Amino acid sequence: MKFVVSEMAYFLRGRARQNLKVLLSYFAFLTALIVSYSLLFQYLQRRLEGEEHSFITGFYWVITAMTTLGYGDITFESDPGRLFSAIVTISGVIFLLIFLPFGMISLFLAPWIENRMRYRPAHGVPPEMEGHVVIFGLDPVTRALTRKLKSQDIPFFFVTENYEEALRLDEQEGTKVVYGSPADPQVLKKLRIESARYLIANMGDTDNTNIILTARSLCKTPIAAIVEEPEHIEFLRLAGADQVIPLKRILGRDLATRATTQGALAHVLDSFGKLLVAELPVHGTPFAGLTLAQASVRERTGLAVVGIWERGDFSIPVPETPLGENTVIVVVGTQEHLEALEKVTGEKSEEDLVLIIGHGRIGCAAAAFLERRPVPFILVDQAPNPHCSEHIAVIGDATSRSILQQAAIEEAKGLIVTTNDDGANIFFTLACRRLNPHVRIVSRANREENVEQLYTAGADFVVSNASVGANILMNILEQKASIFLSEGMNVFRSPVPASMNGKTLRNSGIRDRTGCTVIALEESGKETTILPSPDEKLTAGTNLILIGSAEQEAACRRNLS
Repeated sequence: MKFVVSEMAYFLRGRARQNLKVLLSYFAFLTALIVSYSLLFQYLQRRLEGEEHSFITGFYWVITAMTTLGYGDITFESDPGRLFSAIVTISGVIFLLIFLPFGMISLFLAPWIENRMRYRPAHGVPPEMEGHVVIFGLDPVTRALTRKLKSQDIPFFFVTENYEEALRLDEQEGTKVVYGSPADPQVLKKLRIESARYLIANMGDTDNTNIILTARSLCKTPIAAIVEEPEHIEFLRLAGADQVIPLKRILGRDLATRATTQGALAHVLDSFGKLLVAELPVHGTPFAGLTLAQASVRERTGLAVVGIWERGDFSIPVPETPLGENTVIVVVGTQEHLEALEKVTGEKSEEDLVLIIGHGRIGCAAAAFLERRPVPFILVDQAPNPHCSEHIAVIGDATSRSILQQAAIEEAKGLIVTTNDDGANIFFTLACRRLNPHVRIVSRANREENVEQLYTAGADFVVSNASVGANILMNILEQKASIFLSEGMNVFRSPVPASMNGKTLRNSGIRDRTGCTVIALEESGKETTILPSPDEKLTAGTNLILIGSAEQEAACRRNLS
């Protein structure tokens, strides 16, 4: 079936697509000709032969005449009628038996055969190739990764033993692909994996294990693997993987972290030593309706507000930035600072309730994360998850209003939407936003192109499988000492350049030149200075810890080198 679909797809692209328009125009001409002949047949039979025939009979007579079948059950006895019969037969020979087959062959069949005979998939990489990335397994994560690799001019190759996939990637998408079995030692040798920068294993856990064992027997090139089941992490490491990424568990954690409406201690996204990066929903706090300057977060808690989320848009705040009901502030500080913030907001864990729609691997990971906090939660799914017996779900269709109400959607403070179907996730987001306007909705996007629709439907945060996975892999490939917090926000290190030695943080112009915010200073042999004052002097060789977007990080690398 996949073969038929892929071959049919050939006729819907490029030059074949233009030829298809010509063919449709020709069919329209033939249809008009046959209809005209059928109507003329009715008229001549009535005027010349004195017989009445239906349009269907006329259509039948025209088809038998044009295809030269000539059953003879309906004939003309008059000379004008016989002349008409001859014209219909000759036009059928020309337009149906000559032009149509010739057009089908020249416009479609011959180019298709030529394309099939011309394509020869590559069975290896050029002998001088080195520093390339070899990718096993094609999905939205690796597709997103390849876009990043292209932007960085890092060579890469997909490996597939599916001829149709190789043809599509090479001919249609212009992606470099090697045709062969991923676990075949001869194929791996032709890929020059000993000279590769990294190997990415992104197939099933058993296939990944086979690939890793084979590759490890040939070379010591670093290998990163995406694992489906977290309990298989140890096996992949034993096989020889350098990095094993439990992507679904990471996604579940990210979704759960952003879904709770507790204080900042429940929203710690990651740490950089003692430095904690956390988020806090403004809704229900004393900061709602104030500007950043009026909120005085740093004066009251010691925390620095380094970013603002507003329904998926991340920005660096200024004192005049308003803190609305849908605003989420990103704060940086220590555990003590976050505890001080908890006292200011006065939120307690028992006030929280999170509804999780979807009890698959990601939903189970989100539930396990909330359970450790602990945060009360309710799971909803159409059927029990046989792989997650420790969590009990409300069984029912979440598109039903009664099921959502049974699961306490109107009392929930947070909602996590985790199904594999983006269309369903958009529907759930829209429906739950209507039933509970103030619920904090965090939705999973399986495809990057659906992120914007989920925000439009009312999601506060959207976590994209492809973006998270690709960013994690890219950070591994580049050996970055950085944390990927979410789409659009990174924490990373950068050394103080010699040109800034002795300057104060205020006079360094780092913020103006890069857009990044310095959140800590690391100096060898000294304790890390968290949230340094603008008058702090910089010393060459000290590490700056900064927060900013991927573009701002790139600007930092360029301008602070």
